[in-house]
Amino acid sequence: MTVMTLAQRELFSRAPEDHFESFEALREDAGAQKRRCSTLDAKDDRILFSEDGMSVHFGDAALRMTHYSLAQLAAMAKVPMPVLERLDGDTRAKVMNRCFPRNRRYRTALVDGDRLRCVTSDRYERVWDADVYEQVDRWLLPNGFIPAMPTINTDVRGTNLLGNTKPALFRSDRDSFGFFYGDQQPGNDGFGGLRKGVLVYNSEVGAKSFGFSTFYFREMCANFLIWDATGVKARRARHTGAVVGVVREFREDLQEIGARLTTRELDAFEVARTTRFVSAGPNEKERAVQRLVREFRMAEADAMEAADLVRAPENPGEFTVWGVTNGVTSAAKALPYAAERTGMSAVAGAILSSVA
Repeated sequence: MTVMTLAQRELFSRAPEDHFESFEALREDAGAQKRRCSTLDAKDDRILFSEDGMSVHFGDAALRMTHYSLAQLAAMAKVPMPVLERLDGDTRAKVMNRCFPRNRRYRTALVDGDRLRCVTSDRYERVWDADVYEQVDRWLLPNGFIPAMPTINTDVRGTNLLGNTKPALFRSDRDSFGFFYGDQQPGNDGFGGLRKGVLVYNSEVGAKSFGFSTFYFREMCANFLIWDATGVKARRARHTGAVVGVVREFREDLQEIGARLTTRELDAFEVARTTRFVSAGPNEKERAVQRLVREFRMAEADAMEAADLVRAPENPGEFTVWGVTNGVTSAAKALPYAAERTGMSAVAGAILSSVA
């Protein structure tokens, strides 16, 4: 998924109870669950499934399986979940007990009350949502960032297309997502009113990697689609030893980032605004298309559309590096598929980086 569509996907794929009305409520939910949770270790030969098919004896503990933990155990037993879901409880338990590997390997269970949230190996490095959002609360919010709300195509309360005014904050038993932004620059500064964005996602149970992105953008509309994301810097890691370094990078980036563009950042954009993508002249549009195709591997039709959009009313109108970057990001908005928008956004980032 591209940065432009990550928040949109969360808005339309999550259950209503996963969408939080405030950062404080999100932090409290994550903190309360961390305090409730504990871990247990057991060898494979001490993991037995109960006759009801929905509980498991993990060593000495009897635990109710969540759908996610059952799917994990089914994968270990090499039994397809669609098959298990069609069996009655007693048959399901017999199949799992028969197929589950009985070696001497240790597994770790994450337990919330009497529920088994997940099963992991000794290589797993857990990152708690509560710890992630503690860093956000400590470093990001005091610097002027706020949970993202729609900025265009909405009413004065920031109502989204689902009809509520909740910001881009989501959390379930499996994973979490948060998007925060800073102040918008004046629209007459030559860069069209950019603002900074930071998004972070995580899973305590290993359903997705830990990752974060920092970028510049202009608006977020009522469907949580992010417009004109550029300068994207993204880091992610699976929950193994490598995740420790990425979490450290996340903390360090939060300590340094400010809600408004700095003089150094504005200077970098000024270089892009004043550097020609192609030399000025009567054939500059055609030469820009040729360079996009030759150097940045764009399809000719996409390059021609991007070149046309350089002179769209919302864009600078000049064939500078900044102008062409805006033309490409404008073209990306109209693409129907996320993979295509991701590819076009990557081209825009490469163009901007060419003068970094």
